[in-house]
Amino acid sequence: MSDKPEDDIKDDTDVINVEDALPVDGKYAGDISIDELLSEEANTLTPEEKKKIKQVAYGTLGVIVMLIVLSIFSFQPKKGPMSYGICSTFLEMNTPYPNTLQYTDLEGSRTALRIYFTSIDPFGERKEEMMECTFGPDEAGTGMILTQVSRNRRPVDATIVEKFNQTLPIIMASDPYLVMPPEWKNPLVQDREP
Repeated sequence: MSDKPEDDIKDDTDVINVEDALPVDGKYAGDISIDELLSEEANTLTPEEKKKIKQVAYGTLGVIVMLIVLSIFSFQPKKGPMSYGICSTFLEMNTPYPNTLQYTDLEGSRTALRIYFTSIDPFGERKEEMMECTFGPDEAGTGMILTQVSRNRRPVDATIVEKFNQTLPIIMASDPYLVMPPEWKNPLVQDREP
């Protein structure tokens, strides 16, 4: 062996790269541009793998959309039945300053509803009160009307209730405010600690 590298090469077959001699898709590597060669190496996903990737992406998108919809609905305030809307409308119409009303608690069944609230009277004094509305079927039997209303356990005049019942179709058609009062304990009832 000599010190010169040219002496080690005996013929041209030693210079040819073996990978260049192998055909790639019917072409020799020397005939393919570098872009085609790199794109063939980059696209190594099979159609089944591409399908799985799409399924995972659609599943992830579906979960995200479902979480967004659930979060929107979970932040909506709780709405009560139409009986709550009717009774609260009656209360607002028969209170001197309805903008000072603050609902504190609510109790009810199918035929009766009791609303606990605070209001400010014409003398500026804050009062804690209660209104109870009792419902029954109307004369035609197609809907419900107020049969009796009591405020602080004193019955409200029947003529006032009858006049209010005449406006019920308008009230029900105009979508009364049905948002329930916040979960709040009655301040008049104190819980005992065990």
